Amino acid sequence: MNWQTLFNPFSKFSEKTLLVTGAVTGIFLIISCYFTQTKMDSLLHFSSGEGLNLISISLYVLISLVYAVLLLFGLGKIFNKRTRLIDIANTVLVSQIPVLFTVISTKLFDIERLSEKISQTSAKDKIPDINILDLISLTVFAFANLILIIYSFTLLFNGFKTATNIKKWQQIVIFAFVTLLGILICQIILPQFSL
Repeated sequence: MNWQTLFNPFSKFSEKTLLVTGAVTGIFLIISCYFTQTKMDSLLHFSSGEGLNLISISLYVLISLVYAVLLLFGLGKIFNKRTRLIDIANTVLVSQIPVLFTVISTKLFDIERLSEKISQTSAKDKIPDINILDLISLTVFAFANLILIIYSFTLLFNGFKTATNIKKWQQIVIFAFVTLLGILICQIILPQFSL
């Protein structure tokens, strides 16, 4: 496997292979969100889903993914009339592979407990009182997840670029702006609904 395959699988694999991989990723994302009690508020954004059942968590994930597909498909059609829905769907779904590891690692590193511990000691003593192992865990988690989020966004960009054949820097800036704005809008609006 070379770097091209790792960072732009969209130009190497068939649409059917990408769709199956993306669908399996979506299923695992739902299962991971359920077992970690996390809900997907939008692409690349998660919050506590404590007390939600599997159907509710599934709806949050599906709405977030469908919203992203429709948003990017609309933008893709503006850039290139021949943009296909399947290519954008594959882009969004495959870009969630690194996110899947982020959701799982949240439980592995017990981030909820660490965050609560830091906020309790900060409120009480004004100086966080955490042991060095917890601090190392938090640092490793933050660094690893930053890399995974960058990788996910890289996959999203490369898939979109392949699907729409964009080349101009202005189009790339518009893509980044619309994607980030779309993520922000979704994570503000979606939690307003009780699913």
